[in-house]
Amino acid sequence: MDYIKGMDISSYQEMLDKGYEYYDEDGKKVDILKYAVEKGFNYARVRIWNNPLNVPESGGYCSLEETIKLARKIKEIGIPYLLDFHYSDWWADPGNQKKPKDWEYLSGIDLINAVYSYTKEVLNVLSDNGVSPSMVQVGNEIRCGMLWPDGNSDDYRCLVKLINAGIKGVKDSNNGKNIKIMLHLDQGGRYHYFEEWFDGVIRNGLDDFDVIGLSYYPFWHGTYQDLDDTLTKLEKRYKKDLIIAEVAYGYRLGDDSLFGKGQERLGGYKASEDGQFKAMQIISGLIHGVDNSRGKGFFYWEPFMRSNDSSGWGYCMGLVDENGNPLKTLKEMKTAFPIDVDDARNMYSKVKYTDDSTKHIEGKNVIRIDGFKNNLEGWNYSNPDNVDYEITEENNVFKFGSTGNVKFELSQNQVIENTGNYKLAVDYRGDNTTGVSVKLFIKFPDYRREINIYPSDKMWTKGILDVHMECGTEVEMGVEVDSPKITGEIRNVALYLEK
Repeated sequence: MDYIKGMDISSYQEMLDKGYEYYDEDGKKVDILKYAVEKGFNYARVRIWNNPLNVPESGGYCSLEETIKLARKIKEIGIPYLLDFHYSDWWADPGNQKKPKDWEYLSGIDLINAVYSYTKEVLNVLSDNGVSPSMVQVGNEIRCGMLWPDGNSDDYRCLVKLINAGIKGVKDSNNGKNIKIMLHLDQGGRYHYFEEWFDGVIRNGLDDFDVIGLSYYPFWHGTYQDLDDTLTKLEKRYKKDLIIAEVAYGYRLGDDSLFGKGQERLGGYKASEDGQFKAMQIISGLIHGVDNSRGKGFFYWEPFMRSNDSSGWGYCMGLVDENGNPLKTLKEMKTAFPIDVDDARNMYSKVKYTDDSTKHIEGKNVIRIDGFKNNLEGWNYSNPDNVDYEITEENNVFKFGSTGNVKFELSQNQVIENTGNYKLAVDYRGDNTTGVSVKLFIKFPDYRREINIYPSDKMWTKGILDVHMECGTEVEMGVEVDSPKITGEIRNVALYLEK
């Protein structure tokens, strides 16, 4: 397998249908896929949803029929492709693995048989059309499982049966002997999740597969050093080929729901064309440098997606600008990627990360509510069954870990004594990935104010919520966590009255 410089192009037809156009560096209109191959991309990735028409928001894209059309386009431009089975009618990721509507009442052997038959039939149809994939993902970002609740990772025995059904479906398809099989997890910079998961599924009878796929977004999934360590340990322990199945970096700031200042701080580089280029150079070098030539490459996630919505992926994360012109990473894909692993390590050793929890807040600290006791006296806490917590560091830190999807609030009720402008502040540290939501909030009798916090598991992040409050107002204030399986820490919850 040659070094993969891959592009997830699942939204290609949707972008064309919306009227977006693309240009080369001379301003000439181009077919973006042909242009991308000319510039050095050599592999495509395409997702497939069971029946997206069941979800109006999907627009019907990523169906089998649409996949055949896109696969023909890929064949026309002369590169192989990876087919990504979501086993859902719409998005599947760490926080959302919903069964397709046609399977929602299936369980046990019936669900296992459905996975097998569907996988095999899709691949046979593609083969009959002369457009077989060269690689297949059995599930998308399945660290927390797939096809919930049956395939929740709380029960590896059931999960493995579903994964094995997909693997068998691939192998039994018409062209199965020529198709590589990938298992794909998020959290590419956090090795402990991979070891826990792969040890668990292997112990419970996982069938053989070919490739471990990782999602790695440096503003979600740990530092470049963390990625380097994870790749090294995965190769040593499991002796499998490794591919970064999803990666991207912002070329400009969007709003705080995707790539704002918080994510930029965690990514290590400014949200700029050059920052995107440098981040991708490091990542490409690290995967290329994996021992025993097991690092096989990367797939940039949706490099040609476009959006005018500053909260959308296509607004700031692509390899073309808002007008469809190529950015540096795309223009230099053939010659600048991958770099040598020693050069990548030298680059990331110079990246400066900042712990902003020491940020000074002007004003009088009127309510200090950061002290925790083991019984959380004075706190409102929903105490979900799948969360373990402890109070550490002289009752100052609430440290928690969930075993699956979790949602909880940790808050206090207060009566405001003085009218004025306030700042509610908290320090938060913990995992981040697709689907993680951490909010600092104040609930008033008739409305709620909140801000998002974008955590790192290495550095404390300070969240600050500005709000005007009147004397005598009764409020509830605290932190809300809504997330797939993660760990986190909360400290220094305080309320400041501005001078």
